[in-house]
Order: sequence, then structure tokens, then C-alpha cells
Amino acid sequence: MESAAIMVYLAEREGRTDYFPSDPRLRCECLQWLFWQVGGQGPMTGNFGHFKVYAPPAEVNARNYGVARYGMEVQRLCSVLDRHLAGYGDFQGSCGLRPEGPREYLVGDRYTLADMACFPWAYMLWGKGYNRPGQPDAKDFLGMEGYAHLKRWVDRIGARPAVQRGIRVCAGGKPKPWLELNDDQKA
Repeated sequence: MESAAIMVYLAEREGRTDYFPSDPRLRCECLQWLFWQVGGQGPMTGNFGHFKVYAPPAEVNARNYGVARYGMEVQRLCSVLDRHLAGYGDFQGSCGLRPEGPREYLVGDRYTLADMACFPWAYMLWGKGYNRPGQPDAKDFLGMEGYAHLKRWVDRIGARPAVQRGIRVCAGGKPKPWLELNDDQKA
């Protein structure tokens, strides 16, 4: 939750109404997505990734339970994003397809803190971060090909130059290098 609070603080401090809307309705919609991300998408996707990649190989039953349990929740969360990006619902009570059609971004018609917060978790599902040798890739296990609107959004956000710079920060690195330390190095 701290990450979303930091994002809001920085956007407000810098007066970045392009990222954190000043219109009350859009601002509340942005906050709803931030709360959704910190309370659901981040923890559930992170738990899925943990069990998929880091659960001890000897603990097959625990790993399989965690991957199945959190995998189903990740699929549900992806469905929420995909349906919203497809153009359903409007945060004003309508659940039907909006006349404008699919959405380019989560809030309004522009890139906001909501996109910034939700993107990395969705992006990881198509990448290599949640893959483990000898197991199906996360995208295949979760059936990510079924989320066409979400995939277009991930590709659109991922193509932004600033996002590309952020992705490169971790590229080529090891996400948890301490896992490869020998016993002498761990002491």
C-alpha cells in the first residue's frame, strides 16, 4: 500500500494532474484502481509468482496448491482488467459496453497512476519473471491468450519510452541473487 501512497504523494507534490486527475470523478476512479491494485492485483499476483517460482521443489503439494489457488485469482483479476479495457462499465453505475468502445487506459483517456501501478504486475504474466524450468510458462498456465484487451494495454504501456527505461533497470539482472549464494557467503 505504501507504493500507491508514495505515487499519490509525488503526483500531488509535483502538481502532476496529467497522472493524477484533478476532476473529482476521474480522481476517485484513479484511486479505486490504485486500491484495487494494492489490495488485490499485487498481493495475489505476487503470491502466484512466489509459489510458481520459489516454492521448494520438494514441497510439490504445497507448490501445486499455491499455484492453483493464486493462479485462479490472478485469472479473475485479469478478467476484471480485460473487461474494463474492453469498454464495459463506467464507474457511474452502467455495466454495459460504453459507446466509445475499448479503453486505451484504465482511467479516462490518458495514462495515469492507475496504469503505472497495475502495469508491472500484468506485464510479468507475459514475461519470464514467473517461469520456472520444467514447468509451463505462466502465460500458458494462466491462459493469457484469452485476455486480448489486457494484452493490447500491456503492449501499449510497455512501448512508452519511460516504461522501457524502467523495464531495463532489472533487465539482465537476477531478481533474487542471494538465492545463489553459498553457505559461506550467507553468513
